[in-house]
Amino acid sequence: MESFSFIDLTSIYGRLKLCGEDKVDLLDRLSTNDISTLKESGQGMSTVLTTNKGRIIDLLKVYFFKDHLMLVSDIASISKVSDWIEFYTIMEDVTQIDVSDKKFQIRIFSDELQGIFPGIDNCKIDNFFISNLAEAKVTIISNKMNQKTCLDVIGDMSDKERIIEFLKNSGTQLESNQFENIRIPLGFPKFGMELTEEFNPLEAGLIDHISFNKGCYIGQEVVARLNTYDKVQRKLVKLSWDGLLEGNEIFSGGKVVGVITSNLEGVGLGFVRNNFANLESELTCGEKSLHVTEVLSD
Repeated sequence: MESFSFIDLTSIYGRLKLCGEDKVDLLDRLSTNDISTLKESGQGMSTVLTTNKGRIIDLLKVYFFKDHLMLVSDIASISKVSDWIEFYTIMEDVTQIDVSDKKFQIRIFSDELQGIFPGIDNCKIDNFFISNLAEAKVTIISNKMNQKTCLDVIGDMSDKERIIEFLKNSGTQLESNQFENIRIPLGFPKFGMELTEEFNPLEAGLIDHISFNKGCYIGQEVVARLNTYDKVQRKLVKLSWDGLLEGNEIFSGGKVVGVITSNLEGVGLGFVRNNFANLESELTCGEKSLHVTEVLSD
């Protein structure tokens, strides 16, 4: 296997199985993307659960298996996602099983993913295939964190330690608490930070996970109107500064124009009003000067 790094995301993401004849139809009516196009095992997509006001509940990964859908969302939101689905399950044949403590999830980063899993290059983003790793049956998912490609390995918890030891033979294991050091510089949004009911999916740069041609879903009218009439007021941006940051309000000319949602030393993510979402904006937070380095929701 080629040299690579990997991180155990088992405790960072939750995993939920949806079973029953109406699972695809129900999720299609609850989320932004066209789930009805998932028809064969191995297909997957990202979609956003939104409130009736078009605000973000969370970004979901949805994987179509022969007898169920696997939903992956932030571990802190998985119960909220489950409750939301349960609330709208009335006469539908849909049952849920939380398998967060039964399935592990490991993310692998490499510039040569083909060398790790032959065939991954022919697998579209969010699609997956079943393979064997360290004599264990696993699901291999083609994934992406904004512009950085990666792959996820999901399998039975009983095989987790054996697979981690196998991966350590050729790769470098990153600690789970280092995930923030990966996702923030990549501009990848997170539940409770950029993905909250304070923001809508267009503000958060999730337009690629929205179908504007599908049937109705919860929050559709608001999201469609924001897009059609260009009513989005804020944009998610990547920001830089010197040192550590105090506070989270972003100012320009003495007025609040945005908010920091995630930050590390010298880099972070935040939402700013459209007029200030450009590389030339002069922004401050506390005593620090901020620089927009990338607009993530254009």
